[in-house]
Amino acid sequence: MKIIVDCYGGDYCPTEAVAGAVAALDKLPGLSVVLTGDEKELKALLQGYKYDAGRLEVAHASEVITNSDKPVKAVMRKKDSSTVVGLKLLAEGGADGMVSSANTGALLVGGSLILGLSQGVTRAALCPVLPNAKGTYTILADGGANIDCRPEQLVEFAVMGSVYMREMFKITAPSSGLLNNGAEPEKGNELTRNAYKLLTEAQGINFVGNIECRDLLTGAVDVVVADGFSGNMGIKASEGMGSVLFGLIKEGIMQGGLRAKLGYVLLKPVLKKVKNKMSSDDVGGAVFLGMKKVLVKTHGSGKAQAFMNAVIKAHAMAESGVPEKIEDGLRYI
Repeated sequence: MKIIVDCYGGDYCPTEAVAGAVAALDKLPGLSVVLTGDEKELKALLQGYKYDAGRLEVAHASEVITNSDKPVKAVMRKKDSSTVVGLKLLAEGGADGMVSSANTGALLVGGSLILGLSQGVTRAALCPVLPNAKGTYTILADGGANIDCRPEQLVEFAVMGSVYMREMFKITAPSSGLLNNGAEPEKGNELTRNAYKLLTEAQGINFVGNIECRDLLTGAVDVVVADGFSGNMGIKASEGMGSVLFGLIKEGIMQGGLRAKLGYVLLKPVLKKVKNKMSSDDVGGAVFLGMKKVLVKTHGSGKAQAFMNAVIKAHAMAESGVPEKIEDGLRYI
C-alpha cells in the first residue's frame, strides 16, 4: 500500500511532514510513501533519518499552494505544486491515498476535479473525526466543505459517514443524528426539516433524529450530519470552549495560592491526558469522503505526530476500500 505525503502548505512543512512520513514507515511494515515537493530540500531533510530507501521515493514539485491562494486559481495555475502533483499521481494509479496539510479549498477543488467524485456523490464532504466523552470517536459530515447544501446531499453525507464508521471503527450499525437547534422533528430551517424527512426514509443508515450542538462531543451518535456552515460553526465553538476552559483552569491555579498549585501538581497527569485525548494530532485529521481515492487533510498547524497518524489513517482507509464501499452504500438511497 502506497501513500502520498504532500510535504508543503502547512505551518511546519516540510520538516514535520517528512518526520511524520518516516515515523509512519516504522509503524507499518507494508507501507510505502511518496513525498511530493522540492526534491533537493526533501532529500536533505531525509539525511537525518534512518529508513528503508526501497519504501520511500520523492516526486519533485517546484511550486507551493499557500493558504492565501484562491483554490480554483491555485489548482489551475500551479500545476507543478506539491499538492497538484500528488493528486495527479494518485489519480493515475501511482498510489492508494494521499495526505496533505495544504489549503483546504484547494484540496477540495483539486480532489473533486483531478480524482473525481465517486458514483452517486454530488458533493465531497470534509469530515473531521472527533474524540468524544465516551472514549470513542464521532465523525462530523460535513465539517466545512459545503456551505450551502440540498436536503438530499445531507443524506449522502449520512451514508458516507456511516460507511466510514462501519469500516474504520467496526461499528455494525452506526447511529446518525442531524445537527439542529432542537430535538423535535419540526425544529430547524427549511433545509433541516426537509433533510429530516429524507433521513427517516433513507435505507442503509441508522438515523436516530436531531441532535443539538451540545452533543457534538458527547458521543450521543456516531455520525453527526450537517451542512458545512453549521458543522464548521459547531466544531469551532467546541474548540474555542476547550481553549477557554483550560485557560480558566490555569488562571484559577495561578491565583489560588499554594493549595491550588499543589492540587495542580497532583492533577497534572490527568489534565494532560484529557488535553491529549482531545488533540486533533491523535486522530489523524479530517477525511474527504465522496472522492474516488482516499484523501486525508491534516491541520495546517499539524506536526510530525499528526502527519504520522494521517498516513496511518489513509493506509487503513485504502486497505478497507472505503471509497468503493461508499459507492455501494449510495446505491440504496
